[in-house]
Amino acid sequence: MSFRNRPVLDRKHRPRWQDELRSQQLIVAAFALAIALALGIFAATVWNSYYDAHLRQVAVVAGTPLDREQLDTRSAVLASTLSARAADLQSQLGGSRDQAIQQQLQQLQGKFSTVSNDASQSIVDGAYMRQKAAELGITVSDQEIDDKIAEQRELPLSLKLSVISISALPADAKENATPTDEQFAAAEQQAKQLITQLRDGGDFASLAKEKSSDTATKDSGGLIGWVQEGDSTYADQFDAAKAAKDGDVVGPVKTDAGYDVVRLEERREPRDDEALRAALSTAGVDDQEYRGFIRDELLAQKFRDYFEQKVVQSTQPQRKVSQIMINGDAAGTIPIPKLHLRHILIQPLPGAQDQSKATDAQWAAALRKAKKIHREVVKPGADWWAIAKQSDDTANKDSGGDLGWYDPRTSQFVQAFKDAVQRLQEGDISKPVKTEFGYHIIWVDNRRTTAQQQANDLVEQLRKDPDTFGKVARQTSEDATTAINGGVVGWVAHYELPVDREQAIFALTKDNPISEPVVTDSGPIYIYKLLATSDAREVPSDRLDKIKQAGFGTWLDDQMQQAGIWVDPDFASTASSSTPPSAG
Repeated sequence: MSFRNRPVLDRKHRPRWQDELRSQQLIVAAFALAIALALGIFAATVWNSYYDAHLRQVAVVAGTPLDREQLDTRSAVLASTLSARAADLQSQLGGSRDQAIQQQLQQLQGKFSTVSNDASQSIVDGAYMRQKAAELGITVSDQEIDDKIAEQRELPLSLKLSVISISALPADAKENATPTDEQFAAAEQQAKQLITQLRDGGDFASLAKEKSSDTATKDSGGLIGWVQEGDSTYADQFDAAKAAKDGDVVGPVKTDAGYDVVRLEERREPRDDEALRAALSTAGVDDQEYRGFIRDELLAQKFRDYFEQKVVQSTQPQRKVSQIMINGDAAGTIPIPKLHLRHILIQPLPGAQDQSKATDAQWAAALRKAKKIHREVVKPGADWWAIAKQSDDTANKDSGGDLGWYDPRTSQFVQAFKDAVQRLQEGDISKPVKTEFGYHIIWVDNRRTTAQQQANDLVEQLRKDPDTFGKVARQTSEDATTAINGGVVGWVAHYELPVDREQAIFALTKDNPISEPVVTDSGPIYIYKLLATSDAREVPSDRLDKIKQAGFGTWLDDQMQQAGIWVDPDFASTASSSTPPSAG
């Protein structure tokens, strides 16, 4: 066959096998693309999960980012510490202290529910303090960390104690009576006789049930249970038995009421806290991470020491103020006009829970008294607060019969009382209104739609006439302690009140003595009036001690706010800022 006779390929019509091959190639390519997309989506999902779990920023402290992994580690440390403490408390059960121990366990359970927020606050505070420490001359050495870790990882000496209490007072002694020296001496002699009897083989449990005056332990044979050094109730008994051996009887131990005879049932020497080690290991917390936590704890204590020793001074600037406190509306409350009510209650059977047993004559006498009081309170210039002290409602007679804000949607008043209120306008004082509780004289002394609107109106009114502040405070302030004195709070020093309230007070001047309404996170709204100023006034020791104890958090929050701190709202504790730092 010559080349000339070879068949010629028809390029317009490809063979079927080529079309099938091309289709297969397209299918393979589509599968490959789908797989690539799936892998991409999976990779993105994995990355997002990893990012959220490890790298997501939860806070920024003065330019230093804190991520989710740091937060989770701190949460694990706090949870491990709580778990170990719970295990230690569980091991102390069995004795008269069980109820107190159960209460402590319940408190720990509550702390477990706030671990995440507490951890957020802990890492933010720690990051700030590490940056600020050098400026304040505060340091934490490695040795201090080592010592603290050793202390945290060791359970203290614990003694299981029983007690027989001998009261120095006779059984029929009056309440709050103090034993005489002769009575103490007689109780000591009785306790010594018991010790001799016990050392001669007497049964401690039987004698406790027979002789002990301690109602908390006598029914259990005198068993207190496990006690550790520094116990607030049994410190003296612990000290007396600390050097004893199991089964030894020691004492007598003098108490405020008499003498105790103490027996050491069992002792646990200081030992490694295995529960803490196990909890930290299970949570994946390594030694370096735990050291970081301990370092922050030591820093916090040193910052507190700095505050008490360097910041709080006995002589410092102060402002004397009066206040009006208005309870804020509940969150989500739909605004509705409300009336502020006060009443004076006259009962036919004053103080009795059930007035239905009163006779007609007693009801008639109550009505006559109520009418007489009504005539007094409607006279021009009448002092409602003074007259209200005649009220039989002991819960509010000293606060001008204050019944709070009347909301018809939620009011629990009886129907006769509600019907009377419906007929009253602002400023009205009702005639005696009979209910099952007695006769009420009702005064509508104010009206508002919202607490904020009331506060705004008050500020506008008081700035026009500041001299009326005392009168307005007495009538409108919902802080009964200060309202009765025209709202006078007295002198206020730095860090004695939360930051927002302190700033409002120290911003006041003679030319501008009335503050704007201060809306607090806890709900109440405050309005302040400046009464006097002092740039250097002595703070009484009782107030100074309170400032040292309660003012540290206020001072630290104030310092941290100036440092520029942002906390992701998803992880913020109630004390953290959620305002992002400015760019750059």
